[in-house]
Amino acid sequence: MSVLRCFCSAEKGRPRLPVRVGTAILLLLTSCSTLDDKFGDQDWYKKTRDVSSKSYDVASEEAVKISAAASDRAAKAATRMKEYLAEKDLLQTFHDASDHGENAVLDVLHRAGMGKSPGAAPTAPVASAKGTTGPAASTTPGSSAASPATKAPEAPVPQGIPEQYSGAYRWPLDAGIVSSEFGSRWGQVHKGIDIAAHTGEPVYAVADGEVIYASDGMRGYGNVVVLRHDRQMSTLYAHNSALKVKQGDKVKQGDLISLLGSTGHSTGPHVHFEIREGDKAVDPRSLLPKGKFALASSASGAHTAPASAK
Repeated sequence: MSVLRCFCSAEKGRPRLPVRVGTAILLLLTSCSTLDDKFGDQDWYKKTRDVSSKSYDVASEEAVKISAAASDRAAKAATRMKEYLAEKDLLQTFHDASDHGENAVLDVLHRAGMGKSPGAAPTAPVASAKGTTGPAASTTPGSSAASPATKAPEAPVPQGIPEQYSGAYRWPLDAGIVSSEFGSRWGQVHKGIDIAAHTGEPVYAVADGEVIYASDGMRGYGNVVVLRHDRQMSTLYAHNSALKVKQGDKVKQGDLISLLGSTGHSTGPHVHFEIREGDKAVDPRSLLPKGKFALASSASGAHTAPASAK
């Protein structure tokens, strides 16, 4: 028997749902009420209609649970945001304590087959999520000079990674205070944006992607997660107190990836967040939704360099 999708329900007022009935020809020639009249007394039709009704009930219950969870999360985030706004002056002093290790980030991206190929092997190989490091310079037996370091081979881009991410981005936190903006800072370029909050604040993936790094081997970054979103776009989340993903994991936008903290070079709990296109860091505000977090106030002292950065 062919499969026919009848978009009606046995009970009036219910949303229309697929039901297995009749043949494909009936799909074009008959209405749902006609099918009830024609097959309503047949066991196979009754069972199919019951299955559809139960499927609707399950889907409805799941939708209600998802909606309730989203509402609860939004309400809790609003409550935390009120607390953070009350502590704004303090939170705006929580940011990076010094600049980070740029070469370590580029090394991770290049090993994942992203960005420009490095001109030379990094002098300080970054530890992988499994604790291994990149290749070191080797010496030829009998020779006192080290031979040039060999660049680690770039990994092929795995299947399933889009050429270009087509969705929108979200902020990595539901609540927090921006303590340091992208751009000039302490005479150098701050390649991300710092968002301060209490230790343990959930940190979420800003877009669908794959975890290409989740460890603590990057100088200054502390516990850090790096996600790949397409062939060139990546995001980085640093200074976490705990990591909730591992290298190789696939994540969806809004998935929990870490808990905010103050590991690495940090003056207090915050997430240092970067977006990169290839090797180049771009201003996160140019891609994130407008208006969610206010600009950092330079008058608060948030951009005053700590002693370790002077």
